[in-house]
This record gives sequence, C-alpha cells and structure tokens, in this order.
Amino acid sequence: MTIRKLGPYGVPVPRPTKLIVLHSDSEIAQQFKSGTLSEPCTVTKGSIAQSLGIDGQHSYKDSNSVLPMTLVQIDLLQIEYRTEFSKDSVIRTYVAGSLSLQHHTPFSTFLILSNSGILRDRDVLPRAHPNDGFADVLEIDAAINMRQRALAWHRSKTGSHLPHPQCKASRSVEYQWSGRSSNMIADGVTHKGVVWLNCKVLPDAMSIYF
Repeated sequence: MTIRKLGPYGVPVPRPTKLIVLHSDSEIAQQFKSGTLSEPCTVTKGSIAQSLGIDGQHSYKDSNSVLPMTLVQIDLLQIEYRTEFSKDSVIRTYVAGSLSLQHHTPFSTFLILSNSGILRDRDVLPRAHPNDGFADVLEIDAAINMRQRALAWHRSKTGSHLPHPQCKASRSVEYQWSGRSSNMIADGVTHKGVVWLNCKVLPDAMSIYF
C-alpha cells in the first residue's frame, strides 16, 4: 500500500540473514526486471538511497546482527518508448529514480519524470516520494534562457525553488510524450533517438531493507 499523508513509512523487521546489495537506481530497476523479487534487497547509493536517508557504501552492514532493519515499499516507473530508428517497435524499461529528456546537453533538458524527486544529486522535485503512487513531472519551456536554467539548477541543490512561468510541475499516474528525437537518460543510462514515451507508475513494486 502506498504511503498515506501523515502516516508512518516503513516497519521494523528482523535483519535478513542474506541481503542482495544494490548500488544504484539502475540496479534496483534491473533487479525488478529480473523477476527475482523474493530475495531481500538493500541499496547503498543513488537517488532512492538518498531519498530514504541511506548514506554510505556500507550502511547495510552492522556488527550487531540482532538489531532490526526497516522495510519499505517503493514504486517504480514503467517506461515504454520508441526511437527514430525503430518507430514501430515499443521498447520497455523500468526506472527507480528519475528520467530526463534532453536534446544535446543537460542544459537542454526539457522534461523530467521522477519517482524519487532527485536528479544527479539535486532535489529537483521536492514534493516527490518514492512510494506515493505518482510520477512527479517537470516540464521546462524551451524558451527559458540559460541564466534562468542555471539559477533553477543552483536552487535545486537545496530543494528550494521559486515559481517560474516557464517551468510546470505536476503529478500523474501515467504520462505520455512525443516529439523530436531526443536523448532519454533513465537512472543515468542514455537511450538515444527517443521520439515517443509512455510512463506508468507501478505502485509498491519492490521492497527495500535499510
């Protein structure tokens, strides 16, 4: 069940005898894609780890194995997309953290879809939560100038934002986009030539111990 407003998130549970240790958002998504969800998992790095307050490569290790861990559910984003190279073929992938669309460089980013709210260590969508059942969306007008882009990127370091008429934030359980050929960066992995995508939230897709 996705998190409820003002409700608790996570439950204390006994420490599993064996944990699969994942080191990034992309590894979380790959673990889901592999279908081996019965194995207990923890994560040490990436935006999901950051949003859960996990800090450090060895955060899952503890000399006192009697101490409990916290078990939480996280959502994932199911992404179906087409590229200019195979417009008739739909490709499916999964995103644990965030996805962005850009034309050439990060400063040409015009769309961000996020489960964690964090992109490249920046809190770009502070309202996001990895288990709220929504994808948080940031649409950036192509006409926004470089100075305003740089200012917004600087402010996102601390999660502080000022409303801007050329940046539109929203939330959705499903979102679709189509347009000119673009680079899609999904959990840090680049997919080139994307011309269409559909994002669907998968609630409570995985369990994470920390």
